[in-house]
Amino acid sequence: MDLLHSPTVLAQSQNPKMSDKGYRQMTDVTVEQGPDAGPAPDFIALIELKGSAGAIEMNFSTLPDQIYQALLIAGAEAFLNKANGAAKSLAGITKLEGKELEDRKKEVLEAAEKTAQQLRDGIVPGAKKAKASGAVQTEAMRLAKAMVKDLIRNSGQKVGAYTAKELTVAAKEVLERNPSLLQLAEKNLAERATDAKGTKSLDLKGLFGAKAESEEVKAKPKAPPKRKEKGDKVPLSAKQAGMAAPRQKPTGATAH
Repeated sequence: MDLLHSPTVLAQSQNPKMSDKGYRQMTDVTVEQGPDAGPAPDFIALIELKGSAGAIEMNFSTLPDQIYQALLIAGAEAFLNKANGAAKSLAGITKLEGKELEDRKKEVLEAAEKTAQQLRDGIVPGAKKAKASGAVQTEAMRLAKAMVKDLIRNSGQKVGAYTAKELTVAAKEVLERNPSLLQLAEKNLAERATDAKGTKSLDLKGLFGAKAESEEVKAKPKAPPKRKEKGDKVPLSAKQAGMAAPRQKPTGATAH
């Protein structure tokens, strides 16, 4: 099985959800592959028209193959000519000539090649990534690194032959292509929190004895910083306190 791709098929249910791309997508559901799997649910989307002119519902599963393929090509053209800066590079390209035109064409082609590779890898260009807490992100990276190390071992190679930086870069790529790892990370953290509260082996008193209930181990609440009032003298340091105060000139003294 390819490490970088999920072993599930994403199908669409009939629960409409508004997207930011001008159409309503149906909520994703996971359908396990197998010999006993039933027919895939219909792929239905409500396409929003520009200018708020309305919307058209499309059941892509019922379209003839020729029409379905034409829509796939049109969608690919839209992605390739827009994502990863292609649209910006295409702006005003018809007015360019010579080397400037060739350089701009090269920019468009590079952007399109990057987009094409993302599509092959199962990445939707420009899609908003789900936000995750630091703890979830750390756990997801741990899972991704474990997958990378397993792949290296299963390929007959040594994990130690790769630097920590190389393993981290590979793990980030695995995580980007498998966003479901974030959900697994959340589940793992929730289970650990439950286990930590209910497992006797993690009972503080059982591990540290009476000290676990003493005052010395209790965390003190942080007090807000005291505001300085006008006229308050700044406390002297130990060095300053030991220094003799400078002699002051007597009042009323006159120079001769």
